[in-house]
Amino acid sequence: MIEQKRQRGRPRKLTPERVIDDAAGLIVDQGHEALSIRSLAARLGIRSSTLYSYFASIDEIADLATEQILKRIEIPDLDSSPDPLEALIVLFEKIRDLLVAHPTAIPARIGTATWEQMVRMVDQLLVELAGLGLSPARATVCYEALIGVTMASSAASRREQHVSPAETRSRLRSIEPAPDALLAVDEWAEYTAQARFRTMISELIVWMLPGLARAGNDVPREI
Repeated sequence: MIEQKRQRGRPRKLTPERVIDDAAGLIVDQGHEALSIRSLAARLGIRSSTLYSYFASIDEIADLATEQILKRIEIPDLDSSPDPLEALIVLFEKIRDLLVAHPTAIPARIGTATWEQMVRMVDQLLVELAGLGLSPARATVCYEALIGVTMASSAASRREQHVSPAETRSRLRSIEPAPDALLAVDEWAEYTAQARFRTMISELIVWMLPGLARAGNDVPREI
């Protein structure tokens, strides 16, 4: 019985896979800037020097952790999806979540495994868009517009972590006279960044791909 208790109380064996798992968890929980040799070692309950027995640098660990996080993002099959519009919205929500946690994930460093993985994902998405009848040029424009809005939204979300909504509203209301359009922006600022993003990306997809909206259940309603 004593021996069984010791077995249960033993810490998990340190492996390269466990290091990457915990690094990915740290990025998702606290953001990429929180990932360092010291913070990761503390999370694992080991000495910092021990990590160098498995990996050459924190950059190598970050690349592998990001690659693992990217594996959670699957390009939807728009042709067979019961709601292709929602599937596309969810895809870019997941990409946005990644960018909020790991701002340098897109674009990844050229030549890394993460970069190659991103290229494969983009190619797959372009194939899906082309399958909707879009020309290569139009499919590329759609992707660039969607990823551009996604990146802008993630950057805005990170800025909002340092500027309170009250401060934003105060700045908007200080402009005189306040036109109706500005008051609408003020109201828009009341919503969460995630809610604003979902509305923006929905509107953009419906505008660029109206056929996709008709294939889905309903056109997203404004918040």
